[in-house]
Amino acid sequence: MKNTEGYGLFRLFSNYFWLGIVFILLSIIVNINFQDLPFWASVLMRLLEAVGVAVLVASIFTYASGTSEFIDKIKNLLQDIVINRNFLGNIDSVSKREALNSLIKPSSEEKLLYSNIEGYLNTYITQTMDVTNKCVRSNYSINARAYIENHKVYVDSRISYRLYPTKDGYSDIKVGFLVGEENSICNRVVVSTQHGVREEFKGLKYEEITIDAGKARLATIDLSKYAKNCAHLDIEIDMKECGSDHWMMLSFAALIPTDKFRHMLRCEDGLIIKAHHTFIHGAKFHVDQSSDIEITVSCNEWINEGTGLSVLISLPHETPHNVPIS
Repeated sequence: MKNTEGYGLFRLFSNYFWLGIVFILLSIIVNINFQDLPFWASVLMRLLEAVGVAVLVASIFTYASGTSEFIDKIKNLLQDIVINRNFLGNIDSVSKREALNSLIKPSSEEKLLYSNIEGYLNTYITQTMDVTNKCVRSNYSINARAYIENHKVYVDSRISYRLYPTKDGYSDIKVGFLVGEENSICNRVVVSTQHGVREEFKGLKYEEITIDAGKARLATIDLSKYAKNCAHLDIEIDMKECGSDHWMMLSFAALIPTDKFRHMLRCEDGLIIKAHHTFIHGAKFHVDQSSDIEITVSCNEWINEGTGLSVLISLPHETPHNVPIS
């Protein structure tokens, strides 16, 4: 170790290092002792001083560039740029869009096959860029119970998940029901922060709106006040949904990107699960159903908007071929 350090110091104090020192000292000595130098001599001394400084700095830089710390620093920098391309994450949105466009730009052969293929690819670029403008959530869990009340099928659901903001903050929580679902209601929404603050919203106020499925009533909970000091929010929603006198279609669809999902349903009062269907894209769902009164549907991957499931709940009915003979 000592030999290495000695060699390093020898490299630092090389001939070029001392030559630079000599040039600088010589120019200083001449300027101090000879005040009335002719113009050409004064220019020569200034040039000698500049050369001395340049040689001194170059020798020090040459020594530094040969150290393992400097080599590792340059190696890591080149790895981030050339291999990992980490710099792409720090560029502005316009530059990111241009980079994506360059990466998936259709070839000349593809354009000959269909001239408008570039418009199709641009659609996916727009969707990709919009991801950063959406809140995301994780560990989305629904614990539901189906039962009979007042001669109708009801499902009580407790929904919980962790919500993460965009760079602009949190989007609002929206809870709504279609017209004709007047017996369906959201009992409460609970918002908890990582600082221990817990706020409960009850008696939500609904406004009439029109959506693709028709008229609906919608309640909105503003989360903008949590944007500055909350890295995430834990959300709980208690809902009561009403079906018909003997059956109900229980549906769920993700409205924002979600990491991990779990839906548990238990039937009571003679209700059974008649059928279920999952509609997914790019992820795997797992269905565990030990009987016709319980089902658990889970996904351990990211799911996009529109992904979800439907479960048909009803009372069992006898058909003519299975009526017992007396």
